Amino acid sequence: MRLPLKGTDYFSKEVNAAFENIQAEFLEAVKPAISMQKSHAMLGDGTVTQTDTFDPQNVQTFYQRLTNKMEGWLAGGISKSVTEDLHRLFCQFNKDVGNKYYISGYFGIQFHALPYYKADRRVIEIQKELAKIADDATALYGGIRESADKALAQELERRGMAGMDFEGLFSKMFEDEKLAEELDKKAASVKGQAEFQKMGERKNALFAELNDLMIELYQTSAVPIDYNRLMQGEEGACTYFDIELIKTSAKKAIRREAMFETGKIPKADADKVAGELANVAKALKKAK
Repeated sequence: MRLPLKGTDYFSKEVNAAFENIQAEFLEAVKPAISMQKSHAMLGDGTVTQTDTFDPQNVQTFYQRLTNKMEGWLAGGISKSVTEDLHRLFCQFNKDVGNKYYISGYFGIQFHALPYYKADRRVIEIQKELAKIADDATALYGGIRESADKALAQELERRGMAGMDFEGLFSKMFEDEKLAEELDKKAASVKGQAEFQKMGERKNALFAELNDLMIELYQTSAVPIDYNRLMQGEEGACTYFDIELIKTSAKKAIRREAMFETGKIPKADADKVAGELANVAKALKKAK
């Protein structure tokens, strides 16, 4: 059963109060790690802008401190998930309470990663060179194509195929691989091909350099979100806890039941479960 519970019995009231405290302590403890700082970055058009970002490594460091403070809890490690620009950084814990109850908890930050360029003059220089290459390549390609068409026309005339339509020529080349190869070499020998190839290689090198100048800036909100808002892709800090009843059969097979009657839970058990949740809030306070 996921907290907060909807019941009004003693168990529900105690664990709900403890969970509310966990939510408040988590948000307070993680706030410094997601504090937004100003950073300079460059847009695609070369404009330098100032935007807010935070360092996800600070969140991981906080999770590690929290893990060290969660005494008696089994840690699931620090995990990441990425869906396009939506990122999630989280850690999970679980614990058996008195061999009767299984508690699992989740702490996560959901944020967006936005691509920018470094505020570096080299970005503008590369973009200008790429634009020039594009213009030069277009002009060169037009000349190459015209020259190649002329060279092929002369070769076909020499072979007595000048008047052949496209379908006939295609059929002839399909049947005669040597003819196709010789015509291809003839077109490739046209002046300008090597220069055009060098332009392509230079363009690829510039794009690789431009890619190395890209950075990601991270944005989130220091607000609490529940599981539903987490699934809807909202930014913020999310924590949720589940409690399950541990059942042991006559054959000593252990299973967990997610649904149970909270009104039938003994007061001593309710206090024990709420106490474990209270320890989580204390661990959060120590991990600040």
